[in-house]
This record gives sequence, C-alpha cells and structure tokens, in this order.
Amino acid sequence: MAIRSILLHVDATPGSIARLTFAHALADRHGARVTALFGVRPHASRAAFAYSASAALRAADEEGVPHESERVRLRELLDEHQPECAWCEVSGDSLRHAFVAEAIYADLLVLGPPSGVDDDGAAPHGFVESVILESGTPAIVVPYPDRQETIGERVVVAWNGSVSAARALKAAVPLIAPAASVHVATFGPPPAVAPFSRLDVRAWLRRHDIDAELHACASSAQVANNLAALAGDLGADLLVMGCYGHSRIREQVFGGVTRALLARPPAPILMTH
Repeated sequence: MAIRSILLHVDATPGSIARLTFAHALADRHGARVTALFGVRPHASRAAFAYSASAALRAADEEGVPHESERVRLRELLDEHQPECAWCEVSGDSLRHAFVAEAIYADLLVLGPPSGVDDDGAAPHGFVESVILESGTPAIVVPYPDRQETIGERVVVAWNGSVSAARALKAAVPLIAPAASVHVATFGPPPAVAPFSRLDVRAWLRRHDIDAELHACASSAQVANNLAALAGDLGADLLVMGCYGHSRIREQVFGGVTRALLARPPAPILMTH
C-alpha cells in the first residue's frame, strides 16, 4: 500500500527534532501528509486529561505548561518544513488512547525509542510499546541520535518465516523497493518456504523487483546484538523486523530481541505487530 498519511509523535525530548526531520523526508519521498501529535507524560504537580489543543493551551495559560519552549520550537520547525502538516496536542493520560485512535487513519507511524521511567519531557512510560502492540499500524522507531543521512537505501530484514516478520516485510515494500541494497538476515535453521508455491523470502522479494542478499547466521543467544552488529557493518539505514509481544492489563510485554533492539536501535526500525 502506498504511504500517504504519516502520524508522528513528538515530545519535549531532543529526539523529537530528529523524528520531525525523518518524517518530513519520508513525506517528501512518498507524497504523504504528516500529522504531528505532541504529548508528554503528565506533570507531577497536576493531573491533566485534556484531549484537544485548545484545552492544553488553556492549561498553559492557567498554570504554565512545562516544556512550553520545546513545544513552540517544534511547531515553528513544522511550519517551516511542511506548512500543511496537521498539528495536534494531547495532554496527560489520554495520550496513548488518542494516538492509537488516530493511528487507525495512518499508513505509517514515526516514534522514538521507549522512554525511561524518569525521562523528563518524554511520553508516558510504556507509550511506544502500547502503540506498536495496539495500533496495528506499521511503525518506524527512530533512534536518537540518528546518524544516518539516508532512509531506506541500505536495508536489513530480520527474517524467520513468521507471520509477524512477513507482516513487517510487506509493510516495508514501499520503503525498500528503491533501495540500493537489501539484506535478509536469518538466524539458525533456514526458515520454511511456502508449502505449495515453494517460494522463499528472496523469491517473493524478486516478484516485487527487489533483489536481496541472504545472510544465513548461526543460532545464537545474542540475536539482538548480532543483528545490530550486522546492521552496523552494512551501514544499514533501515531495519525491518516483526514485533513479538502481547498486551496485558497496564503492561506491555515484548520478546527479548524486540525489547533489546527497541531500547538501543542500531538504525531506524520498521516493525508491526
């Protein structure tokens, strides 16, 4: 599916500018529109539950909004680069619900890595995990700092033949079709081929005019580290992988490889659940 609507999360952390730049570059390439949603965790001194820009601004007038300067700076940058971009604000504990609801009408999400419990100016703890697990929309997690100057020119695909990996790869096709190089990494025994057509992942990619090089890696207990090292060696500017995890009440549980790579992304990571 073509990428026409990008939903971007920004907050009061330094990584927001990198995500803003990343989202604009993607929008320019794909002729997409960006919706930027600004939201941070509730301030300790008050509980705010506004679900609109006007309510957030009223709170700013009444009590003074923490991180107001960062919000204004991001808004100015957005207006400079893409004036037609939609700017929205969500205050307090409604951020996760609002973002997931907006993601229904997005083709792609742009997020930062999961925040720590005490990260000032960041999204609520668990926000990124919840959005990936609950939205059903492909998401790119952009590291900070993002040292890559390109997007989707050198791609690494983590492949194990699972439904989750296939869903991520299919979502990535519009991004990786023009890539200069695509590398498929497997770990352990070769993933099963299609039972009837006998297609494997490289043959499937060729049907989309994408030639990929296979990296068959040995089984390891350090898959996350090995995948990050491979991405670094290849100078990857995009990593594509399935997201393994599930939601519980008030808790998001990721598999070990997903959790480790999200905590320290070696490159922007496209994943979907």
